[in-house]
Amino acid sequence: MLLKIVTPERIVVEEEVEAIYCKTTDGEIGILQNHIPLVTPLEIGVLSYVKEGKKHPLAVMGGLLNTDGKRITVLSDVAELGNEIDTARAQEAKARAEAKLKAKKDRSEVTTAQKALARALVRLKLAETSSR
Repeated sequence: MLLKIVTPERIVVEEEVEAIYCKTTDGEIGILQNHIPLVTPLEIGVLSYVKEGKKHPLAVMGGLLNTDGKRITVLSDVAELGNEIDTARAQEAKARAEAKLKAKKDRSEVTTAQKALARALVRLKLAETSSR
């Protein structure tokens, strides 16, 4: 299957893959060759694809996945490979988000801080697994 992961700035991945695994708004899914057609929103999380038997993870900050069973297209505002993650910056973003959550301002600020924290945690998780 052809996997194409696109952000407004670039094509992050365009490769033939055996499978992908990702987090949707309805839960975790896996997609193999000849999957039924599907369009689903993605959560902030780690998307992994399998190529030549090896798993390749990347951070996806939400978006939309579309597949017809032969092609998978992921559209996201932000998608990052493990080697692109700035761990220090992600740690700082995590600390800022946690401080905002402790301040407990209005509902929209809490929601924004929760999303920022989720993005930071996904980046840190990916950076940790990529450094192994």
